[in-house]
Amino acid sequence: MVILLGHKFTKLCNKLENHNHHHHDHHYQSEDLSESLKVFRSEVSKLINELALDSKPGSEILSLLWIQKCLGILPLINKAFVKLTLEIDYPISKWKVDSIEEYLSYSLCLLDLFNSISSCFSHIEKTKLSLIHALQLFENSPASDTSNNNQQHLKGINPSCLNTKFGDELCKKSDIVRFFSGKELIVNEGVKELKKFGFWVCGILLSGLCSDVKPYIEVKKMAGGFDGSLVFTLDSKISEGLDEKTLILKEVKEVNDAVDCVLGASDEVKNDAVNELKIKVNKFVEVFDAVKSEVDDLFSMVMALRIELIDHLRKQ
Repeated sequence: MVILLGHKFTKLCNKLENHNHHHHDHHYQSEDLSESLKVFRSEVSKLINELALDSKPGSEILSLLWIQKCLGILPLINKAFVKLTLEIDYPISKWKVDSIEEYLSYSLCLLDLFNSISSCFSHIEKTKLSLIHALQLFENSPASDTSNNNQQHLKGINPSCLNTKFGDELCKKSDIVRFFSGKELIVNEGVKELKKFGFWVCGILLSGLCSDVKPYIEVKKMAGGFDGSLVFTLDSKISEGLDEKTLILKEVKEVNDAVDCVLGASDEVKNDAVNELKIKVNKFVEVFDAVKSEVDDLFSMVMALRIELIDHLRKQ
């Protein structure tokens, strides 16, 4: 009897010890996961804060050069996200269906926004080429012609115009409610930051290309606002002057002001005004082409990760 009781007591002690050990491991893992997420957020916050230092309030003109820097942050945030998944030992190959579907949903919307941006680029590309052609005609014309025939062809860069149903055509928030825990929760929190910043920069760029605040407002709605995200402070700073219906990119305004100067210049200063316009146009073309290239690269990056995830989903 004593031996039997002793045996049962030993089994009970072992069971309690195993339970405590498991509980300790679980507690350690939770702390570990929280710390990894904290490090990720710190990295992303540092990147965004650097943008905030370079930015000017929205009441001043936004610039393509600054937006290019914003776009350049996206691959760095994505890199930090991949690093987070590896640190918690939860790479894409281990993701469950809910995590995969959450990322696929976000990335599909981001690709839609990139497509809208590309449409705006195409429109501005045409007005840019028309301006360059008109400027060449203007330069090559006899002095007597510069004040009449060719002047009517010299026009500034017109903003793009999105479909009036732009907001209706955007990805709508899914009605599916997903509950995450453990490593899936950490991944989901990381995707949230990717999504908020990605949507934010697309909204700002679209509004700049259209000289209209509507795209930014629509994208902000689609993202569910930026409250609580790491981009919130920067957004608050930039959106100060975005409550007006129209805004304009710095480089576009500089070109259009230079066009007005040429059209209004007397014969004595006409050549100087034309040379100034050429400088502004070349500057615009350089940064415009760089931003276009950046968006193309981002599209390829997001598409590559989507393909990898879809392959993984098929295997599951």
